[in-house]
Amino acid sequence: MEDAAVYITAQGARLARVGERMLVRSREGKILNDVPFFRVQEIICMGSVDVTHSALMALQRRSIDVVFLTMDGRFKCRVSNLQPRAVRCRMRQYERASDPEFRLRVSREMVRGKLGISRVWLMRQNRNRDEILAGQVIGVKDCLDALDDAKTVDELMGIEGTAARYHFEGLRCLLKQDLGFAGRVRRPPTDPVNAMLSFGYTLLFNRVLSAVERAGLDPMLSNLHAIDDRRASLALDLMEEFRTLVVDSTVLSLVNRIEMVPGDFRVEDGKGVRMSEGAIARFVKGIQSRLSDSVTHPVNGKSYALKDLITQQAWQYKSVVLGEAAEYKPVTTR
Repeated sequence: MEDAAVYITAQGARLARVGERMLVRSREGKILNDVPFFRVQEIICMGSVDVTHSALMALQRRSIDVVFLTMDGRFKCRVSNLQPRAVRCRMRQYERASDPEFRLRVSREMVRGKLGISRVWLMRQNRNRDEILAGQVIGVKDCLDALDDAKTVDELMGIEGTAARYHFEGLRCLLKQDLGFAGRVRRPPTDPVNAMLSFGYTLLFNRVLSAVERAGLDPMLSNLHAIDDRRASLALDLMEEFRTLVVDSTVLSLVNRIEMVPGDFRVEDGKGVRMSEGAIARFVKGIQSRLSDSVTHPVNGKSYALKDLITQQAWQYKSVVLGEAAEYKPVTTR
């Protein structure tokens, strides 16, 4: 079965319905994608993409979400159906959001998962036993050891921030091309690596958000990130343990295999560094490939593709919210 998420990156493309199939044509009329609706869970339209009324109605009848992003990965809007039979879960979420002990306990495990994956990933990449990189691994390990002493979510966020600096310094050491990456810079991205990281995190966020909504959870009610009217903070929580596995690993692979080069990027006034249309298509392909790689589920021990594990983690969190599971168990790697 094809990937349940379909990315449309060609500018001027048009998505239409033909019977029970979804057809995507280029501006010139060339068929770019032809897939039956039953194989699709989400459509991500990037930049200038048209969706016919007939296609939109067909997608909504089948509860297939449609996400619209700019070409540089900024969110524009999302078209999705309300999840039925979600009232009991969301009522329980509101109760949990008012419980500081619950929020701290779940947040600690989410950060533990993220930092544990970061440490193992950096160790695996350090094949040449680089002393500087080894120091970053030790730094992340020290942060891991400090998690159990944190008394508040704010303290956890402080530890996570420190570990992130070690992590990105480790990423800098691993890059085999000098693309100007000196550390994580978000808005705007100042170099090609930050441009890819920001773009990738946007794709991952929307993937996690889709899983959260399909589980019947309220995406605004978080634990680790502050609850805010303007953002789906629960999706930010649940994506933490997947950032390195999905995005950072893809960026490192594309850079070190010379599949992304300086000519694939441009500087735009006030917007920082942006990828070209061709680079975006290659990057999306890399993310899709990575999402198909398998990882072991932390609860049942079964092997799942990362794209399916994201869904499994959303449902596991729902079980914790409802009291059907005692603790949230993050993804781990060895």
